[in-house]
Amino acid sequence: MARLLQGSSISSSYLVEFEKTKNIPSRNFSSYFVHRTRNPKRIRNRYRSSLAVSSSLQKEEAQALVKQFDPQIPIEEAFTPPSSWYTDPSFYSLELERVFFRGWQAVGYTEQIKHPRQYFTGRLGNIEFVVCRDDSGNIRAFHNVCRHHASLLASGNGEKSCFVCPYHGWTYGLDGRLLKATRITGIKNFKVNEMGLVPLRAAVWGPFVLINFDKGSLAQQESDTDAVGAEWLGSTKEILSSRIIESSLSFICRREYTIECNWKVFCDNYLDGGYHVPYAHKGLASGLELESYSSTVHEKVSIQRCGGDSIKSEPDFDRLGSEALYAFVYPNFMINRMTRIS
Repeated sequence: MARLLQGSSISSSYLVEFEKTKNIPSRNFSSYFVHRTRNPKRIRNRYRSSLAVSSSLQKEEAQALVKQFDPQIPIEEAFTPPSSWYTDPSFYSLELERVFFRGWQAVGYTEQIKHPRQYFTGRLGNIEFVVCRDDSGNIRAFHNVCRHHASLLASGNGEKSCFVCPYHGWTYGLDGRLLKATRITGIKNFKVNEMGLVPLRAAVWGPFVLINFDKGSLAQQESDTDAVGAEWLGSTKEILSSRIIESSLSFICRREYTIECNWKVFCDNYLDGGYHVPYAHKGLASGLELESYSSTVHEKVSIQRCGGDSIKSEPDFDRLGSEALYAFVYPNFMINRMTRIS
């Protein structure tokens, strides 16, 4: 899965305040913060107003870029999207909002949370998340930030009986409930049952763990795997479940690559129909029948097929099978399988 490298886990309000203060000479720091505490509401409102205006302008700029696209142009007359689609920060922000934060995203595999109390963390764009299996065996997903001062609660993966904020010690159960909030005695209007972790929708399909960032969705575990599969994969659900994605698949190893490019460049490479294979992957090409290469585009999935023989592709792995299948699930999930043609 292509990883997005742009974005920040720190909230926008904190980021603006940091940017405002980081260049203030040390001798002015005390007077600056005294001024802030004397007029907290006025300064807060000013920052919120500037953030809203900036966000609005960015959306307008991104929408203007989108309008440059004409889906009615025949493929024979199509041309590469403008470079701004790959470099403009406002366009990237729009992609996060309209593409990545809507619908299902594959974020892990079931063996990572096979047992209660196991968890793993991740990040998509500027959203940090944590996925865990609670003591009752339910899979849950949350924004990985404390509700107090937005500190990260967990990192990496492992096993925990609860999530404890490393900043002020606020403690949350694996079901997201706030179990302990330090030094709040006497605080009025503090409602413990409203200060739990912010949940995300979580589901399992085959060997993969999925989460949904859509704010309009009910944040609860999806029990109907068929519905999730149809929503995620569309009409290709049966094809993928019978030929490519099997629950019996087991985890072997993990390899990470940092790719310094916009996410669409990586996807473009994957979806070019084998165009680059004879030149960039000569070893792979030698075992494929490239004249049989085909691409079928469905509403949410692209499936590329190519006949071939079992070949030695890497020092530690063989590609076994007589047909290569490459499935791309919009927007950025990719599965490669070598299968035997029956």
